[in-house]
Amino acid sequence: MNITEMQNRIIELKKAKDVCILAHSYQAHEILEIADFTGDSYKLSVDASKVKNKNILMCGVRFMAETCKI
Repeated sequence: MNITEMQNRIIELKKAKDVCILAHSYQAHEILEIADFTGDSYKLSVDASKVKNKNILMCGVRFMAETCKI
């Protein structure tokens, strides 16, 4: 499976499982391309507070993943 196929599969799963992807700006560009929101920790915390999806996938530092849906 190449990168494009993997990205397409992630996008399919994202829709099927009602997932919003937040990605810190230091992530690989392949991740940033499929993320719903990108930015630094502060911007992502603001974005996370507005997410209506059932699930959030945080591509970033651990403390953000632990608190972004609270």
